[in-house]
Amino acid sequence: MSVDDKLEGGIDEQPEEHLAQVTSRFLGALELARRGDVDGAAEELRAVLRVEPRLAEPRLELARLLIATDQLEEAAEQAEEAVRILESGGRWTEEISDEVMLSLALDTQGEALRLQADRDEIVFGNPERWLELVTQARGCFQRAAQLDPDNAHAVWWAGGVDSAPVGEQGEAEDEEEGELDDSPLEMHLKWPLEDEGS
Repeated sequence: MSVDDKLEGGIDEQPEEHLAQVTSRFLGALELARRGDVDGAAEELRAVLRVEPRLAEPRLELARLLIATDQLEEAAEQAEEAVRILESGGRWTEEISDEVMLSLALDTQGEALRLQADRDEIVFGNPERWLELVTQARGCFQRAAQLDPDNAHAVWWAGGVDSAPVGEQGEAEDEEEGELDDSPLEMHLKWPLEDEGS
């Protein structure tokens, strides 16, 4: 099965050329991110969204990159828009269930909000904003955990387990600055990085 066969949703009515271009750029962005070219990956994802703004998956990947580069406000906005798109039935891939996809989006939104709340200027300078961000983040994590109880990150931050997800025991101090975690979306998709024979 080719990558194009795995994609459906908001753009399936578009001409094959359009679909091939969007697919190629999206997969290229995933590869750039995997190689550590965060800026290049973000630009490719933005290019995909300029061509086809109705896609949740590129928004989630862009939000993940924005979180990794501490652009948290934009990350939260991209994730929130992805949630809106998914709630209206705009899923691109059929490999991931609706519940898991929406859980990933809510978890990403919650993470961007949580990290904003952790900033010193919020914690020490704006208690009302801190409470608002923490409340929003917790709501996102709780919804994400309800949708997908296997989403360990969401379950942890929703307050539902006694230990942190693997790799999150106490904000590891030895992590490289700007180092990206594996993309949760890509781990679920298990896509090949190149179009299979096209």
